[in-house]
Amino acid sequence: MLKINLRQIEAFRFVFQTGSMTTAAKLMSVTQPAISRLIRDLEAITELSLFKRTGTGLSATQDAVLFYNEVERSFLGLNHVANAVLAIREKREKLIHVATTGAFAYQCFPHALTQFRARWPNVRVKLTVTRSSEILELVATRQCDIGVTVIPPNPPGIEFEDLPYFPVVCIVPFGHRLARNDVVRPTDLAGEALFTPPEKSLLQREISRTFERAGVPMNVMGEFSLGSAICEAVAQGNAVSVLDALSAKGTGYEKVVAKRFRPEIDFEPKLIFPAGIPRSKPMTAFAKTIRNRLKDICDTLG
Repeated sequence: MLKINLRQIEAFRFVFQTGSMTTAAKLMSVTQPAISRLIRDLEAITELSLFKRTGTGLSATQDAVLFYNEVERSFLGLNHVANAVLAIREKREKLIHVATTGAFAYQCFPHALTQFRARWPNVRVKLTVTRSSEILELVATRQCDIGVTVIPPNPPGIEFEDLPYFPVVCIVPFGHRLARNDVVRPTDLAGEALFTPPEKSLLQREISRTFERAGVPMNVMGEFSLGSAICEAVAQGNAVSVLDALSAKGTGYEKVVAKRFRPEIDFEPKLIFPAGIPRSKPMTAFAKTIRNRLKDICDTLG
């Protein structure tokens, strides 16, 4: 295989088009001897005689004409590739696809979007609200730019950053016997009807393990993916609940009493990104607004 480099080809094109090594040197911001050396090296590698000196300058040989035709076809292909890259980059930087669970969509996304659009008004943001397992899949398969959720250890295909963590709390109706407690433990909830996060969620599994270690059976009466639905159901006196403080802070939070749950369980969400994909400036900025918003919420919880 001939070891022709792009610099030699560029020199050849400019000399062919201008008929002057001096002009080609100016166009490439190099010296005239540097252009001469590039052409000489190219002729040696290709074993072609490309230019002949005449009284008025340089004259392209028949070999040079045939070679130039091939070079131009290649450059058209490179231009097409370059234009495709610009189009892909422009599309990437003008659309951010975010996937979250319901709590983040309600508590975090609207405020983060307002802050983001103040700086990036021309970037469109798409939100997908779904369960954690699907968020992981969307991000790992590069169908989504940013995910916000809890994750299992070492999930494949993603990179992640820590976010502020939230405690798990117990919420009860006003007037409930546990409303007077400073903290609530699994033993306090023996026999109580419970509403919980979805069965296969990481949080529900951790809550279940806590009850098992305490030797207390969980009396699960319903599973909800939305904290606002749990709060409203608890406020109606149907049951009590154990869930993360972020989800509990949804609509209906003012209608219930939130108590510290012991032993402590931390809800530790992450910002997740497709592995190996450079992050655009808008992506980085939007991720920062999410992090700042969650920190503000966490600070209000004390």
